Amino acid sequence: MATRHPHNPNLTLVEDTEWNGLPLLPKHSPYIEQYLERTLETMKKAVDRYRRTTAIRFDLRIPVDFPEPDSSVISSFFESLQAKINAHQLRKARQGQRVHSCELRYVWAREQNRSRHRHYHCCILLNGDAYRYLGAFSPNGHPEEEERIAAENMSGRIRSAWCSALRLPWAEGKGLVHFPSNGTYYIDANSMTILDRYVDLFRRLSYFAKAETKRYGDGSNSFGLSLIHI
Repeated sequence: MATRHPHNPNLTLVEDTEWNGLPLLPKHSPYIEQYLERTLETMKKAVDRYRRTTAIRFDLRIPVDFPEPDSSVISSFFESLQAKINAHQLRKARQGQRVHSCELRYVWAREQNRSRHRHYHCCILLNGDAYRYLGAFSPNGHPEEEERIAAENMSGRIRSAWCSALRLPWAEGKGLVHFPSNGTYYIDANSMTILDRYVDLFRRLSYFAKAETKRYGDGSNSFGLSLIHI
């Protein structure tokens, strides 16, 4: 059953454990239907563009003693990340390696519960022929060397892009990105497992559409993606 959101009548709440035949995480009802729709649309467009798609789930945090950034910080993050992907592709091309195009798609949700600052839940969708793995990050205590090495894998690029968006040096910002367990999904449109992987990812991302901890009325967005912001 769907009802209107009490704080935003333009949004509809879904209180079921599934939506349009797709499962939702059962412990976080109600969900905002428009956010579910946009999430599914983003996933579809990613797989239509790249028949093999890699999805990476992560969280972006803001330091406790840091001034509350304005809403442009999340846009700055994705712009920086796309620039770092483009730079990596260019380096590979100059080295004579094969390069696959990679147009970044993403979904994000901004939340604030008991913490001073809001935090962001994010998922990026990449060309799986260009990037299939998150990559490991092993701090060695030498910021310049760490940042150089980090540019060689996606986990490092994500950390570096968040540092850039917050205008923090690597040493201060590298720990503000959290990668949850089992947060990388590989969807192959030519595989027999595509439906299972697709459903698993949508279920995971349904968390972004939960109504709890979303705030309205302050002129900023609580949810956004590479197609449109709501």
